[in-house]
Amino acid sequence: MKPFYFAMLSLLIALSANAQRSADLSQRSIDVHVDVVPLGFPDPAVRFGSEMMFGNRWSVGMNLGIGVPIKGNTEFVFSEPRWKKGAYRLFEIRPEVKFYWLKRERIGWYIAAEGFASTMKGTAGKSYHYTTGNNSTQVNFDQADFSKTKIGMIGKIGGRMLMGRRMTLDFFSGLGLSKTNPIYSNYQNKTFSKSDPFFEGENYTAGKRIAAHISAGLRIGILLWNKPQ
Repeated sequence: MKPFYFAMLSLLIALSANAQRSADLSQRSIDVHVDVVPLGFPDPAVRFGSEMMFGNRWSVGMNLGIGVPIKGNTEFVFSEPRWKKGAYRLFEIRPEVKFYWLKRERIGWYIAAEGFASTMKGTAGKSYHYTTGNNSTQVNFDQADFSKTKIGMIGKIGGRMLMGRRMTLDFFSGLGLSKTNPIYSNYQNKTFSKSDPFFEGENYTAGKRIAAHISAGLRIGILLWNKPQ
């Protein structure tokens, strides 16, 4: 994925350098952007989308996510099962509303509400899981099919900066909740054992439940259109 991000960053810088009309964050504008951070979290995905500024303190955006299996993702704090090659698929949609409580010509600080809905399927290799309401029994397997639906909301805070004439950088973080339903099926060599877990990743507990979410990222964008006030 590093070549992909390098190519995207090079394209955005080139477009910014060649722009003929200057812009600022107080104007009405539309951008396109890509998120470059979420790959280390559960359900890794490349996210991209667009944001429309209304020329006041409000903006709306829409982001889409496409699943990307990351080799070695189990080494992160938010570790998840190792997915079989070619068997990890995810699609998500993320509408967002922002309110810029402080906005200047080149920088703005905002609070935001981001909704999200996603569906994911995969085939996990040798791993295990627990069930909702029973975390003392561990279900072990050599392979199993996995699916999950998720819908929720995240409250975010962040800052957006205008770099040069057209390029934007958006740093954000947030907390939220979702209604999540992970399902395991078609087990191979299924066994049971006793366990006393302290903390497990989102995909290690099967069944419907309410889950907490942490959001953090860097968004790189380019203004496609702006209208001076």
